[in-house]
Amino acid sequence: MVDSRHHRDAVYIFENVRACRVKVGVTTNDVRLRLKDVDRLWSGRKPTCQICGGRRLADIDGLFPKHVVSGRSCPGGSELPLEKDVSVAESHRESLRQTLPELSGSEKGSAAREIKTLEKRIEQFRNYKQPEGMWQFGVAYYTNSAGHIESLSHEILSEHLDKQAPLGEVFCCALSEATAAVESALSQLDLLDAVRKETRDDTTSAEYGECIICGGQLTSRGSCPECAQKFRNV
Repeated sequence: MVDSRHHRDAVYIFENVRACRVKVGVTTNDVRLRLKDVDRLWSGRKPTCQICGGRRLADIDGLFPKHVVSGRSCPGGSELPLEKDVSVAESHRESLRQTLPELSGSEKGSAAREIKTLEKRIEQFRNYKQPEGMWQFGVAYYTNSAGHIESLSHEILSEHLDKQAPLGEVFCCALSEATAAVESALSQLDLLDAVRKETRDDTTSAEYGECIICGGQLTSRGSCPECAQKFRNV
């Protein structure tokens, strides 16, 4: 484990082998906690509200939980999330369209912007298909210049951006290509020798358990390198 006490910010690369995707992002928190959150977002366990677009853990029935936005109860609560249905969003959009002629000034502008936002979300999720695979830790670079490195890395990988992904910063390329992009960004900023680098440990052992698919040994994080699957939370 890399000592990151003096480098709180991290540029991370997560890998989804089954989906042939990588995610390059930055976090000021524990990288493993960010990995859990990415998995929840990708798998639909932390879906999208049809009205406000917020992301929260779904309830036991798969519905978006009740919540408050700007001091008011959001009508997207206790409804299916956008990943499963768009009808509530469509109904709310039509309601706003009907009231738009009656509004003026900032209220009309706000409603018009909300309509455009709803239209964008509806189009994005209308034929939504649950993405494949699970995410695993790939590489992390601990540095005080994480934001600059992330931005430059995204520019280098821009032609590989997955615009259909349910979350941002996802690219259609191999872990090695993403790693090369981040290290190229570090070199351009003359920071390659100043960062602390952490890589995934794929050492397996019988004491960590067996893969339920191939029977192979798991790593200390409960992952099977052969099947690229994760069988317990990191």
